[in-house]
Amino acid sequence: MNSLISIIIPAFNRAHMLPVALESVINQTAGNWELIIIDDGSTDDTRQLIAKHLSDKKIKYYFQKKAGVSAARNKGVELSRGDYIIFLDSDDKFLPGLISRLNEVDYTSYDLICWQVSKLIDGKSSVWKPQKLEKIYNNIKATFLAGSVCYKKEVFLQAGGFDPKISFGENYELGIRIANLEKLKIKILNQGFLFYSIQTQNRSSDSIHNKLKSNTYLLCKHKEKYKNDSYSHSRLKYQLAYLNEKSGNKREALKLYRQAWSLRPLYLKAFIKSLWLGLNL
Repeated sequence: MNSLISIIIPAFNRAHMLPVALESVINQTAGNWELIIIDDGSTDDTRQLIAKHLSDKKIKYYFQKKAGVSAARNKGVELSRGDYIIFLDSDDKFLPGLISRLNEVDYTSYDLICWQVSKLIDGKSSVWKPQKLEKIYNNIKATFLAGSVCYKKEVFLQAGGFDPKISFGENYELGIRIANLEKLKIKILNQGFLFYSIQTQNRSSDSIHNKLKSNTYLLCKHKEKYKNDSYSHSRLKYQLAYLNEKSGNKREALKLYRQAWSLRPLYLKAFIKSLWLGLNL
């Protein structure tokens, strides 16, 4: 008998998008799933929209005061009955056959099962495949985008769950901690089972302030790990420099561009930005 998979959707004022995500779960042909919607303080019609689905005992709804996406996902895990967890964002959808395919590959033999993603970002289409990640992720082959990975709940809990202090890049911050657990068993599905669509200008998590705050926290939290991965360290320093430059803090940006270049002298992009900004201050 297949183990139960708990699918967790956090939602905040997404009543206009949520039906597509819900239907993509309900229409899965295999039935060994439960769906938990965590309403993170919505003030729109989210509650009324979901009410008509609650006659299905496989679907649960929980309302909480706004605490952020990470806290909402953690609450979903707390309420879950399944031994495996998939997080789905309210503006995305599963493609047909995901749960059936997980059953076919005997997902209970693995700690992580990852699959391909069809992306539509600001109108541009692409296919994102699980890939070998940097040293800070132990060089594992995986993807940690919400909706593209099924976690063994025991592994998720062992890693400590989502960090509520981070609201941009929280999936991959969790990924750092999971990737450094010992003897991970990972299965890669060479098929796409998630449609991921965003308009970046409409997402508060993509604001410069939020990215700067989250990335600064990320570097501080995993400082020792980044010291052992000059590639990832230099890239993160570059991102922080770019965000500081965009927010008008050009002297801090110059310092960070130079640090990114010093960490990886062949990082020409960081060198060029250091030179250009230095000449224009």
